Amino acid sequence: METHPAPDCSLVFPPHPAWVRAAREAVRTLLTAARRTDLADTAVTLTSEAVTNAVNACRARGCTTPVTLVAEWTGPGRLRVLVHDSAAGLPVRGRTASADDESGRGLMLIEQGSDAWGVCAHGPGPGKATWFVLGAPAGRSRSCWSSGECDECVELWAAQREAVDRGGMHQAVEATIAVRRHVREVHAS
Repeated sequence: METHPAPDCSLVFPPHPAWVRAAREAVRTLLTAARRTDLADTAVTLTSEAVTNAVNACRARGCTTPVTLVAEWTGPGRLRVLVHDSAAGLPVRGRTASADDESGRGLMLIEQGSDAWGVCAHGPGPGKATWFVLGAPAGRSRSCWSSGECDECVELWAAQREAVDRGGMHQAVEATIAVRRHVREVHAS
């Protein structure tokens, strides 16, 4: 039986464009360590789009709560990347960008480049998580748009936000691990 090729990773950072590169490199490093460079270009591109969307949403709405990136192996050879921000509202999809537009293609790229993807409004407050999966088994749906509520998600995200706001790195890491464990065990695709 094949096991996960490498450990998972997470990154918590302020909603500033300078962190988009760090998020891309974290995912690239994870895939390099896992010897899954075949997924690297797509994963890095889609991560960049998801993080840029989160940063832009936060900046547009004056949200200063950190953005969270989680890249994890959900099965043999199957990588899920999740980007959570606390900005109000869901991203708009379906808008057609013109050739001159400098934005408006992020969700389209995520939808077209991934094996599965979605936006979940789980958790307290106005935030959301954009996620995508690469290396999913054949026959999986290519898109999902979920806005359901999960009471445990609400509690775990609140605890994580509180830990991050207090500035305690150990508590923030423990809270992030609890969120990841819950998402993997309860909401795994």
